[in-house]
Amino acid sequence: MNQNHDNNNDETKIQIYRSQMMIFIILFISYAFYYLMRKAFSLILPELLITSIIDQNDAGIIISAQSISYTISKFIGGLLSDRISAKILFINGLFLSSLTTVFFAFVPPKTTSFTTLWFLNGLAQGFGWPSLVKILQQWTSSKQFGTYYSVLSASANVSGGLSPLLATLMTMNFGWQNTLISFGIVSIFIAMLSSLMLSNRPEDIGLAAINHDDETVRMQKSLSSSITLKELLKSPFIWLLSISYLVVFAAKTTACDWGQLYLMNERQKSQLIASSFTSSVESGGFFGAIIAGYLSDRMIAAKKTTTKTSNSCDRLPVATAMMTLSALAIHSLCFHVGPSTSHIFIAILGFILGLTFYGPIIIFGMVATEAVPTNLSGTSHAIVALAANVGAIISGLPFTMLAQTYSWKMVFFLLEVSTVSIILLLTIFGNRLRPDFVPKKID
Repeated sequence: MNQNHDNNNDETKIQIYRSQMMIFIILFISYAFYYLMRKAFSLILPELLITSIIDQNDAGIIISAQSISYTISKFIGGLLSDRISAKILFINGLFLSSLTTVFFAFVPPKTTSFTTLWFLNGLAQGFGWPSLVKILQQWTSSKQFGTYYSVLSASANVSGGLSPLLATLMTMNFGWQNTLISFGIVSIFIAMLSSLMLSNRPEDIGLAAINHDDETVRMQKSLSSSITLKELLKSPFIWLLSISYLVVFAAKTTACDWGQLYLMNERQKSQLIASSFTSSVESGGFFGAIIAGYLSDRMIAAKKTTTKTSNSCDRLPVATAMMTLSALAIHSLCFHVGPSTSHIFIAILGFILGLTFYGPIIIFGMVATEAVPTNLSGTSHAIVALAANVGAIISGLPFTMLAQTYSWKMVFFLLEVSTVSIILLLTIFGNRLRPDFVPKKID
């Protein structure tokens, strides 16, 4: 009897594991296409500029429109994911953003048409990540969640690493319209596949709920705090995180969206070499996110070994070190890249930039979530994420206007100075401004 019971338990565990892997793979592939649809305009931007369909100011308006709508919809998506089916939200967001990408190839080639469509694209994009996290929470235990979270976030880097070269080759051979249509149709197919294979939670397909009731979760549920949203907004530590996140996200977005153009126009590099730089940034970002998570976990483990206590702020030295490397890499991009610079050097530089951009991005998000009581962790992350999206908006029209007046070299130099300023702020105030909220146990 006991043996049969054990066999049934083993079979149940195997079923849950297989279903977890299927859900994880579908989420990984689907979010990679989410990111492809978000960056589709940037991928065909050089061709639009070369053929004088739009100019740099037009491009800045279009990118800023998407960034603004994405900022708005990400907040709305977070609220909706608590109230309606996360699966429906996730699938519809991918389907609608894919549809706008296909329509982009057919509308009249005017700035107003492009801006309107890409604003709608940003609205659809904001539903992706909040609903993905909601599904992931139901399909993983708290001990698994961090690992799956970091790997799924890296799906964007896989997409960003492969798509620039693919888009360049397709645009050169088939034109930018056919490139967008092809990407959009494949993405619609992925959305349809996701609708068949995704489930909100194990119970929806007859499986037992994943056990979330471990010690960490019980401890977090038992925490109570009188802290209010107003006090959270007044916290100097949250402001430090927000400003840091804004700068690193602006630098990342500028490198991904405008680095290709900078290398072609101001450093006389071919479109193929310039697109390989963008691919290298995204490839480096894949490893940067995972390395940052691992190293910051080691920092916390080491702190607990020596002092028996730890704080999410103990992750910040990893972010500071990575930003120091990114400042050096941005400096090299400004002053050590020219017409004769080798393709390999540019690719390595892009890889280092990606690694040192995405690492701090992951850490700032984690620290914002962990540094506050559980009942405000989502709000805290939303605040710093808003700052990050402001950085993305700044990298659109404001930076294109600055580049038109001066140069893209000046833009990247400004980012270098801003990064160094954040490094100094984190070094001086990172420990002094530790939040006095209720600490949360970190296993």
